[in-house]
Amino acid sequence: MKKTTIIPTVSVLIALVCAARLFFHWNPEPLLKGKEQPVTLSDIEQNLSEDFNASPAGADIPILTSTEDFSEIVCDTHYYATAEPVGIVQTGVSGLKPWKSPDFTYRAGRITGRTDRLDDVVPSDFDPFGFYLPYYLLELPDHTYMLAQIPQKSAKAIENRESITLPISRKVRMTNAARNELSAICEEYGADMDGVFYIFNTKWQEEHQLISVLIRFGAAALLWLVLTIGLINAGWKIFRCEET
Repeated sequence: MKKTTIIPTVSVLIALVCAARLFFHWNPEPLLKGKEQPVTLSDIEQNLSEDFNASPAGADIPILTSTEDFSEIVCDTHYYATAEPVGIVQTGVSGLKPWKSPDFTYRAGRITGRTDRLDDVVPSDFDPFGFYLPYYLLELPDHTYMLAQIPQKSAKAIENRESITLPISRKVRMTNAARNELSAICEEYGADMDGVFYIFNTKWQEEHQLISVLIRFGAAALLWLVLTIGLINAGWKIFRCEET
């Protein structure tokens, strides 16, 4: 293959890989939400019909310090709390995003319009399209653990031993499939399996799915174009230097 073909081909492929990683792993949520003000108990009491999940926690939001605190919360109520974890454990299990439809239709050859159903849970390393949320075990200040689904940015901060206060969250039920997959690790760490500390606003996520995809696609396309042009130009300069 001639270098006139190799340089553009390799440049396009490298740029495509980088663009795909950006598309599937970048979350534009902070860009869409902008700067948010902390929510206090007074704000919640005055707006009981509003879902404050995933909002920044004000100073008077209850802080969970033990598994016992978490166990006392009743699932699916609008009791909000926050936590300041001191550690985190990867469970290796991910659950389907609540705002993601489990049914999908695809077209491939003769199988036109076939509808399949996504699994409720998958291994965390088997999620190339970002359809799932990982389950974590959060280590609380008394060194007990609770199940949680939190943004990956927060998970990385806890892994790096950063001191953070999680957004406002509530306790939700888990599916039977998730319970079966998580039972062994929860037993090992003594974590409560009655529910999950859930730190996402499902309604907001559902309403902003499309705009999020469009922003990610636009950013990925721009990155692909810029990288392709830059790599091609760099490749030609390198080869010209070698020839001289």
